[in-house]
Amino acid sequence: MESDFLHVANGTSTTDTIKAAGLPGVCSVWADVLHDGPVPEGLSDDDLLLVRARHLASSESNVPEVAADLKQWRAVIDDDESYRELVLWYEHDLFCQLNLIQVLTWIAGRGAARAKVSLICIGSFPGRDSFKGLGELTAGELAPLLHTRQRVTDDQYALAERAWRAFRSSDPRDVEALVSGDTSALPFLAPALRRHLEELPSTRDGLSRSERRLLNLAANGPIDLWSAFPRMHDDEDAFYILDGCLATLVEDLAATVPPLLIADLVSTSPERLPKGTISLTETGRAVLAGEIDRVRTCGVDRWLGGVHLRGKGETWRWDSDRRRVVKQ
Repeated sequence: MESDFLHVANGTSTTDTIKAAGLPGVCSVWADVLHDGPVPEGLSDDDLLLVRARHLASSESNVPEVAADLKQWRAVIDDDESYRELVLWYEHDLFCQLNLIQVLTWIAGRGAARAKVSLICIGSFPGRDSFKGLGELTAGELAPLLHTRQRVTDDQYALAERAWRAFRSSDPRDVEALVSGDTSALPFLAPALRRHLEELPSTRDGLSRSERRLLNLAANGPIDLWSAFPRMHDDEDAFYILDGCLATLVEDLAATVPPLLIADLVSTSPERLPKGTISLTETGRAVLAGEIDRVRTCGVDRWLGGVHLRGKGETWRWDSDRRRVVKQ
């Protein structure tokens, strides 16, 4: 039976609210943490799906289950005879903007379905001065947003495809070039991708913006990780670090040789942020003070979209003074 709407959102928090609001139609998600882990160029969607499943899975035995979820996201949209209109629900942050350009690129390759796709994408909400996302809205607040939806235009599809290619490129200057051009078709895209570039090692100390923020929070002695989590978003224009991403960040900084953090943590669930405290090592203090370089001292092994940062030598970096990508 055909449904009026297929609502595809940025996570189950939003789809739960859509259901609670009594909006007509059925719900699904498209919500990969694309700013974390490999998203390399030169792969088909099927091959990329497996790369992402291996990264997201908690163990090798869990890979088929994760891959099945990613395939289901696609299958629901592919069944375009089961709904009259596809409504995408996203917001302004990097997590959402990356999922948006991926799903629009995927839909564009399908042809027939692209003519009946609408978009709801917001960066603020009346009465919420520190708006973080759709998931924090009540059912009564979210329901009227359905009437604000706009059909996705050819310009939006074209920009999404260009942005998706740039994000997956092994050269971060492709992202830099994209955001220097006209991105008005997707108004939240350029700020989100600029924030992505700030995760490259800094020319000053080799730290990404998120790494530096975490080390600063731990600088005055042990800090409870759950207390540090909301403060990771201080001075951010958009909500950025998810709890799972913060857990990975802590694990990485505690595992460098020499370590930058001491993590005294107890994990209560593989899906939740661990409990406990973090504190700086002497090496962490020296890096934070700019006395030594994080990459040259500890090395790096991290994917940022299609860019794989490896080793202790020359690598792509972010020059915050000139606001540009350099190799150093």
